[in-house]
Amino acid sequence: MIKLPSHLRSRRFWGETAEAYLFLLPTLVVLGVFTFYPFVNAFVYSLYDIRTRTVPGPVVYVLEEGLDSWTNLLARGRIPEDLVALLEKRGAKREDLWVRLRQSARWVLKDEGNNQEYILIKEGDKLIAYQATTQWALDPVGWSNFRQAFRDPDFTKALFNTLKYVGISVPATLFLALLLATLLNQALLGRAFFRLVNFLPYITPVVAITMVWQWIYDRDLGLLNYIVSAVARLFGTKASFFDWLNDARLALPALIIMNVWRFVGYQALILLAGMQGIDREYYEAARVDGASGWQVWRRITIPLLSPQIFFVFIISMIGSFKIFEEVYILFMGPGPQKSALTIVYYVFTKAFDSGHYGLASAASVILFAIIFALSLFQLTVVQRRVHYER
Repeated sequence: MIKLPSHLRSRRFWGETAEAYLFLLPTLVVLGVFTFYPFVNAFVYSLYDIRTRTVPGPVVYVLEEGLDSWTNLLARGRIPEDLVALLEKRGAKREDLWVRLRQSARWVLKDEGNNQEYILIKEGDKLIAYQATTQWALDPVGWSNFRQAFRDPDFTKALFNTLKYVGISVPATLFLALLLATLLNQALLGRAFFRLVNFLPYITPVVAITMVWQWIYDRDLGLLNYIVSAVARLFGTKASFFDWLNDARLALPALIIMNVWRFVGYQALILLAGMQGIDREYYEAARVDGASGWQVWRRITIPLLSPQIFFVFIISMIGSFKIFEEVYILFMGPGPQKSALTIVYYVFTKAFDSGHYGLASAASVILFAIIFALSLFQLTVVQRRVHYER
C-alpha cells in the first residue's frame, strides 16, 4: 500500500491548495472560454467541410391572387409595389431593395440596409415569401483540409511571407531595443521625456498608426519619399520616388519598418527595467578590474539581462506570427501581388470572404502548431542560456 507523505495528508495542505485554485478560478475560466474552447472548436471544425447556405425561414407573405403579374415583374428584376410596402413595414427602405437572384420559380430579394434576404418561391397556385435564414452544412473530410491548405499557393505564399516577416522584424526590433535601452539607461538630459516618447507608439491605436504610415509611404505626397529626395539633392542627384504600397518588392519591407518602429519602444522599456535591476556591484567590480564599456556591456549587462531578452523574444515572436490589422489597413488587402499576405489574413479571407470555414480552421491550427513548436524550442533549448542573478 502506497503511503502519501505527511504534508499531502494534512487538511491544511488541501485547504491551502483549494484556496489557491479559488483565486486562480477567474483566470482559468477566462483561459477556458477564450483560449482553450476556441482552439478545440477550431481543431474540430478543421476536420469538416463547413459551408453555409441560404434557406427559407419564417413565412412573411402568401400571395394567392395576381400571381402572374408578380412573377412577370420578378422575372424582369422588379419588385411588386405591394411587396415593397410590406417590406417597408418591416423596416426596409425602397432604395435598398433589389432582386439578387432570378430563377423560374424562385427569387431572392436583398435588403442592403438591414443585410436581410427574402426568398420567394412559387408553389402551385401560390407565391410564398420567406425570410431567409442561414443554414450550416458540415461534412466530415478528415485531414483533407490540411492537405488542401498545403496545396494552396496562397497558403504557401502566406506562410513564406509570415516566416520572412518574423525572421526579420523580431531580431531587428530586439537589437534596436537593446541599443535604445542602453542609451536610455545613461544619465542623459531629458531622459524621462525620451522614455515616454519611445513608448507612445505602442499605446497608440494600431488604426491611427497605420493610417499615418499610409501617408508616410505615399508615393507622391509621402514624408519618406520627400526625405529621400531631399537627401539626394544634397548630393547633387535626383532620386526616383518609391511606390511603397504598390510595389510587390517594397510591401513587406514597408510593413516591417512600420512595426519595428511601433514595438521597439515597448521592448526597450522592458529591457531598461531589467538593466536597472542589475546589481551595481558587478559594474563597480568590472571597473576596478579595468574592463572597457564594451566588455562590461557584453560580459555583464547582456548575460544578466538574458531573462528579459528571452521574454521579449518570445512575446514578439508570437505577436509577429499573428499580424493582421496592419496588413488589412495599410494595403486595403493582401498587398500588391499578395506580397504582404500573412497566415492570419489568409484565415480571414478563407473564412469570411470565401466561406471555406473548414479550410480556415485548418490554417489556424497549422499556425498554432508552428507557434507552439517554436515556443517549445525556445523554452527547452534557448532558455538553457538564460542566466538568472543569484
